[in-house]
Amino acid sequence: MGQQADVIDKDYILHRITDWKSRLNLLYEDVENWSKDFVVADIIKKELPLAKEELMQKFCIEPDNITALAIKFGESRTSFVPMGLWVVGSNGRVNIRTKTHQYILVDLGGSKNVSSNWTVLNPSHREQKIHFDKTALIKLLKDEDLFA
Repeated sequence: MGQQADVIDKDYILHRITDWKSRLNLLYEDVENWSKDFVVADIIKKELPLAKEELMQKFCIEPDNITALAIKFGESRTSFVPMGLWVVGSNGRVNIRTKTHQYILVDLGGSKNVSSNWTVLNPSHREQKIHFDKTALIKLLKDEDLFA
């Protein structure tokens, strides 16, 4: 998925990386807004090295940093860690981890002129998926199983 290029060159790859960071920032804004209902939920952002994916290597693009996000709510912690932009069947992958659960968050939208469509996959049964929204985030913060 994602914007189709007539020519895949260094400028295209840099554009895609910029778009990836922008979509992640919008995702994190949603997460922060949705978590405001939780009194004293601590939001932590941390810069991590961007994975040097194959296309980046091909065009000698050195990895920059990318933001990961964690939310601490009481004894629970929910983290969102970007894993890769170029993922077959999606427009980027973010791993979600709670104290007792792990999920895969992928953007099934985000192609040219289409907004992101963040979707949570069950890593054990990837055909099981749900739209990522405020309801899903609340379950994550409570460390509930999204697919129970």
